[in-house]
Amino acid sequence: MAGQIFHFSDFRPFIRHEIGEMGRLLEDRRKITIMFVRHSEPQRMLKVLKDALRTSDVIFRKNDLFLIVMPATDKEGAMHVARMMEEYFGHTIVDVNATWPEDGTTEGDLLANFAQYIASKCSLDLMDILK
Repeated sequence: MAGQIFHFSDFRPFIRHEIGEMGRLLEDRRKITIMFVRHSEPQRMLKVLKDALRTSDVIFRKNDLFLIVMPATDKEGAMHVARMMEEYFGHTIVDVNATWPEDGTTEGDLLANFAQYIASKCSLDLMDILK
């Protein structure tokens, strides 16, 4: 079960915090993957996420939009979570992810690249969503 659910307004400061924390871990654990998911059944999606995620993972929700922060998780781990959601719903889930440090070594770079991936795949502006 996911540890915490936060409002979108806390997303940027949380990412800044997590990147700072990763500097304290062993080299092989220094990853953070953030995932964007949008679903027409947000209550069901929230239930799936709560059941599928670890207690160290965090969900940021705004209506039918979800941002998930998964510390010590790489892209493969995020793809595994997406496939679990697809299995539950019985159809393809549109998800977008970015991993620190591969997709950006700073909070700004990571979020800029993540926003670009979301814009390309979903035609949504992450910075507008975060307001």
